[in-house]
Amino acid sequence: MFDLAIVGFGATGVSLLKQIQDEVYASGLRAPRIALFSPRAAFARGHAFGDADVIHKVNTPPSMLSVSNSEPVGFAHWMNAKGNANELYPNRLVYSKFLQETYQDIARSGLLEIEEFHETVQVVTAQTPGYQLRSESGKTVTAHKIMLCLGSLHGTNFRQLSEQPGFIDHHTKFSKVKGGPVLVAGSGLTAVDAFRSLNQGKNNEIHLFSRQGFAPTCLTKENRYIPVVLNWTTLLKEQNGSVRLQYFLKTLKQECKRLPDGGERIPAMQILREHRPAQYFEYLMERSQAADLPYQDILVSTRPYMHKLWRSMPIEDRISFNINYGAGWAAWRHPIPYEVIAELAAAAREQRLHIHQGKNSPYWENGQFVLETTSGKTIRAQNLVDGTGGTNRLDLIDSPLLRNLTEQQLIEAHPCGGIDIHPLTFQCQVNGKPVPGLYSLGPLNKGSLFSTNAFWFNARCAGHWARQWAIEMTKKNSVGI
Repeated sequence: MFDLAIVGFGATGVSLLKQIQDEVYASGLRAPRIALFSPRAAFARGHAFGDADVIHKVNTPPSMLSVSNSEPVGFAHWMNAKGNANELYPNRLVYSKFLQETYQDIARSGLLEIEEFHETVQVVTAQTPGYQLRSESGKTVTAHKIMLCLGSLHGTNFRQLSEQPGFIDHHTKFSKVKGGPVLVAGSGLTAVDAFRSLNQGKNNEIHLFSRQGFAPTCLTKENRYIPVVLNWTTLLKEQNGSVRLQYFLKTLKQECKRLPDGGERIPAMQILREHRPAQYFEYLMERSQAADLPYQDILVSTRPYMHKLWRSMPIEDRISFNINYGAGWAAWRHPIPYEVIAELAAAAREQRLHIHQGKNSPYWENGQFVLETTSGKTIRAQNLVDGTGGTNRLDLIDSPLLRNLTEQQLIEAHPCGGIDIHPLTFQCQVNGKPVPGLYSLGPLNKGSLFSTNAFWFNARCAGHWARQWAIEMTKKNSVGI
């Protein structure tokens, strides 16, 4: 029987394994038996990084992309050793190579007893003790504990259109797009990846659209503005128990009033609402070069505590945030590199990129996808790209494993999406009760933890769990189990 089975072995899985290795070494534990389940194509690289195109960049500096808390600048040092020390935002395939080399070092260390299974798990059955896991080929193993590291599993937001010819949800299908207008749903990182792929031939007219009409924002070269009003100390002073969403928004508004013109957001959005996307991007680029993006600085300052704030909010506040403020938060809190914004600006100047606010969802009519915009325009296209990142509602995700776990009441959907887990132990829970020996890390925990779209946060969670696991294993060893 394995001590642990890690189901899904991408970036978060590699981080978890590395930090288990660190804890095993520090605690002097015997080599634990660990089973790793992942298709060979995604093994030790995942889809977010290993399945990217060469033009797709990370949007986090190397100094924040370590897989281990013990080596906080591990990736930056690796980049330096490879002669890429000056590359601030490398492409994701470079990071996938780092993940693979990290795993190879772990496997060679001898501190862990690892067995690889290059396939997916489809059925998990509780038994005494632990669990039995059955793969797609019918192979079965047993393990005391299971950690789900399933990555960004999601369902499409356009289920009614997904079967139509010309619907695209992955960059490998972009080669089929042969010029003409293309609709790209979304305004975040996935939509930007779609734009960059489509923009390579410079023969497509690209129409980015979303419900709120937001556009990508630009990373600043330095965060200079230090919030005075909105900080964790202020939020801790809120009375009546948990911090309510309206109090947080009120405090954010008070902070913005301290900024000239309310910060960069208000003038930038005014330009965008005037349908001048090139000027919108150029305005943010200019302020980025001057490190003068204080609104972005305010949102970035919440990074260390936002997951705690999220956890303290009642469920109804979290749902309200997702519905009413989630799109704006994503647009302004998750900016992209300057050089990518420059590509967007150039395409907008050449009238090859347009930004729209959708009046309603696109529909299919006479062999084309049709979008009606709030400005009164109607756009028709042969291709629709789902660049929204999809939905993490469990009932819309096409995963045999998730269906199996749900049917057995081993997992339960969180009201804000993904799997309901305990936010401190990452243990799956059903009806508020922990499920023994079953855990989850990564994007599917977003409803419980908020920050799981950021790899640095998932790596931090992996380190926290590895330490808890090592404490438990040390206790077992001390009593001779």
